[in-house]
Amino acid sequence: MTTPPSAAVGAAFLADGPADGLDLRLFGQFAGSWLLDCTEYDPDGSSTVRRGEWHFGYALGGHATTDVWVLPGVEHGVSVRFPDPSAGPGVWRSTWVGPGRHRVHTFLAARVGADIVLDGGDLRWTFFDIEPDSFRWRNEARQDDGVWRLVQSFRVWRRS
Repeated sequence: MTTPPSAAVGAAFLADGPADGLDLRLFGQFAGSWLLDCTEYDPDGSSTVRRGEWHFGYALGGHATTDVWVLPGVEHGVSVRFPDPSAGPGVWRSTWVGPGRHRVHTFLAARVGADIVLDGGDLRWTFFDIEPDSFRWRNEARQDDGVWRLVQSFRVWRRS
């Protein structure tokens, strides 16, 4: 019997943990499954709240972390993140793909105080209020006047 293609891809993509000697704790601390409440903010001041989930793990032979977030009926997005010392000490590269909304975003990520900030130029994502079983996340977009506007925020808690 042959291995189904999806199982083979999963086995080749996912890893049990970080590769020997590689420090993936910045995003590896989130390994596991989480529930979230996503609030999306419209420019007119209205907002919509949806329940979703977020799953984090290791990938690519343990040289990266990956995560998938799901907002049912809206988006399934996937990120691949890895440390890149050539970009600076403690700097990671991160790419997010959201096929439901036809988006791809690239970032440089680093710890800023107690937060993790992903800088994509005109887009900024921040993990904050990080605790072992909960954290918050926000998505901000830079407007034409240079002011940051809150686009989304997540309240996230670990699945029990």
